[in-house]
Amino acid sequence: MTPEERERMNSLCVGIQEEEDYNTFVMLLRELSELIARKEQRRFKQHPKLVWQRNRPWKTVPAVVSKLVKPGFADQPEKIEISISGAEHLFREIRIENKFTGVDGALVALTNGAHVDVTFEVETEHPV
Repeated sequence: MTPEERERMNSLCVGIQEEEDYNTFVMLLRELSELIARKEQRRFKQHPKLVWQRNRPWKTVPAVVSKLVKPGFADQPEKIEISISGAEHLFREIRIENKFTGVDGALVALTNGAHVDVTFEVETEHPV
């Protein structure tokens, strides 16, 4: 890790501990994750990619933005249709608002053909 990365990591850790705004907290966590991923890529290429531990059952599946859906009325947001190839035919598409938070905290809109990962997490009383 470079001295600059080490200094930024220390700064991010302090910010994460003290942050009270959720969106800023998420942005700081993502930046910290990127720093860790860069170090992992440089130093530990022969090891499997690190996956943060989850405390609920989960599954991530690949998907593609198959359509931009323009709003029917001026007060409605633009939506995207995401096609999950591993799902059953009649249940393959989902539509959600095309508003995402980028790693810098800014709003981001996806474009047609964008590859995405959809993660499902399950709340259970007794985890599997």
